[in-house]
Amino acid sequence: MRWLVLTLLILLSGCIHRPESVWTEIPPAQELLASVSANSKRYTSLDAAASVSMTTGIKFFPSQQFLFLQKPDHLRTDVLNGFGLLLLQLASDGETLSVFLNTTVPGRFYRGPASYKNLYRFVKVPLAVEDLLALLLYGPPLIKHQESNITVSSKILTLTLSGHKNSRQELLFDRQLKLIGCRYFTDKEKYLAVDYQKFSKKNQFPQWIKIMMPLEKIRVKLELSELKVNATIEPIRFSLKDPVNIPIEEFPE
Repeated sequence: MRWLVLTLLILLSGCIHRPESVWTEIPPAQELLASVSANSKRYTSLDAAASVSMTTGIKFFPSQQFLFLQKPDHLRTDVLNGFGLLLLQLASDGETLSVFLNTTVPGRFYRGPASYKNLYRFVKVPLAVEDLLALLLYGPPLIKHQESNITVSSKILTLTLSGHKNSRQELLFDRQLKLIGCRYFTDKEKYLAVDYQKFSKKNQFPQWIKIMMPLEKIRVKLELSELKVNATIEPIRFSLKDPVNIPIEEFPE
């Protein structure tokens, strides 16, 4: 009989609604902003493998990539398909962009200015390279703002920054005050969002990053592995050697 009563008590305890935990201490906005700025300065380069999935509209593009990122504008990616075959190499030192396309026989090689237009042909994310690297290196840019406001739910603290012409930014923090997301708004429309998850115990860098641009219907997910954060990256990584038996082409207008 005692076992029956004990079992009933256990079952009933599972049905009891527990009140949401209360934030006992809420830091001031300046302290939260200082932590975001510190992250932006803390992480300056990344050498990693990445499983990348990109959705544009109804099209889905999965790939395996090897990334070299260095602030403010140095970028290198080697893109492979699911069978490990090289599809594309892209390297930019901030001034010159080199791209090797290995999707035709023979492949094609392009070289020209590292302009927004040329980068967008291949990256397909409509962001300036400096902003893209800032997001990927766990340092989302902060808008110029006149007001700040903090709201809390059971698990998330939201710091809202209000700027000119109804611009707005929301910074999301977990209960350990770790930045886990950022949202950008113009008027009432969200035009950019980024989420950070699965933080490395070694260096506290996010191993899962998701970038969303709702107006363009673009979503990019990166699952990072073999992370080397703030490692020295040789300048040669951000350029491609002249190809053999393949002409060097200019980017089309």
